[in-house]
Amino acid sequence: MHAIAETVRRARANPGAFGFVGANGGIMGKYSVGIYSAAPAPWHPDRSGDLQAEVDSWAAPAQARHADGWATIETYTISHRRGGARTGIVIGRLDRDGRRFVARTDDRDTGVIAMLSGGEPIGERVYVGSFGFGNRVTLTDTQMSTLFPSPPAVLHDRYDHVLVRRDGHLLEVTINRPEVRNALHPPANDELDHVFDAYFADADLWVAILTGAGDKAFSAGNDLAYTASGQPRWVPKNGFAGLTGRRPMPKPVIAAVNGYAMGGGCEIALACHLIVADATAQFALSEVKVGLVAGAGGLVRLPRTIPPKIATEMILTGRRLTAAEALGYGLVNRVVEAGAALDGARALAADIVDGSPTSVRISLEVMEETRGIPDTVDAVTYPSTGYDDIMMTHDAIEGVTAFAQKRRPQWRNQ
Repeated sequence: MHAIAETVRRARANPGAFGFVGANGGIMGKYSVGIYSAAPAPWHPDRSGDLQAEVDSWAAPAQARHADGWATIETYTISHRRGGARTGIVIGRLDRDGRRFVARTDDRDTGVIAMLSGGEPIGERVYVGSFGFGNRVTLTDTQMSTLFPSPPAVLHDRYDHVLVRRDGHLLEVTINRPEVRNALHPPANDELDHVFDAYFADADLWVAILTGAGDKAFSAGNDLAYTASGQPRWVPKNGFAGLTGRRPMPKPVIAAVNGYAMGGGCEIALACHLIVADATAQFALSEVKVGLVAGAGGLVRLPRTIPPKIATEMILTGRRLTAAEALGYGLVNRVVEAGAALDGARALAADIVDGSPTSVRISLEVMEETRGIPDTVDAVTYPSTGYDDIMMTHDAIEGVTAFAQKRRPQWRNQ
């Protein structure tokens, strides 16, 4: 209203001039325009629908939700906060493929703010990096590495919200937030993401088990109390628990489900290769009960895992499956007595470790490569490099030799 009043004042003071008022409607996808002058003009019926349809028909660049690499600024703005702090918002295009992105500056980076506020930066090159908390823009790749160094993919001795235990070739990971039924908030998700980065990078770890502390819940999913507190909410690029959006997952992850696996907790279990549940386990996508949707893979993975009608009912009503029902529908691999989920998962892990880790890894790779091929014969004859790779490994030679010599093979994961 201030802009309209000021434009009217100026139009009256300058007959024949025109004033333009533009306004965002709260989000960048909604925009309104008003043209003002001192000369009367006939009223024209609104054509917003036609204009929007025309705009929608224009070719648009693809969006890069996770933008990484050198880029060119297309437009920008600077947000001024109390105390003089400033944040730059950049819309740009990635040099390598032309996709468009939105990124913000980091408060520690004074150089990029100086560039944005010191002239006309449109067309300038910048470097953008993507993280679970969003895209960030800097002036150089060196500055990006300085501001956001990549932690080494090595297990820490201690985590705040996660417990880890190595036992030979087995890694046991426990979500350690029993006071909130092992619900996850950003710090816990971040720690789990690092743990699984380290697991997949460690050639001496062959199988991982993920479980929850206590006997009440594997995980109740997203920590809604944390979300309602207004604190920043984000998940790693690899998804909830560092798993639901991870690609690839070349080594087995077993979910040991003790008690409730609700919402995001169920989605975590679905993202694992195998599930062992104790008799008290219950599975549900309960997001509809709190006005949300199962956006961490539940809407996709559940209908691909159990009968679609049952999956649809669970998604639309929040229906819970017991451990016995989950076993009957093929959601879980094994059901064990109450309190024995971790022991059951260890037994399953031992069966896997008994085989060749290279065979397990390449089998998972080929399964993933062919998952989206609908024709069976096309999938069977798909020219995966895995078939050639396995024949060149030490483990393949060792396995055949040990069989011929009637002895146990000595796997090297090579």
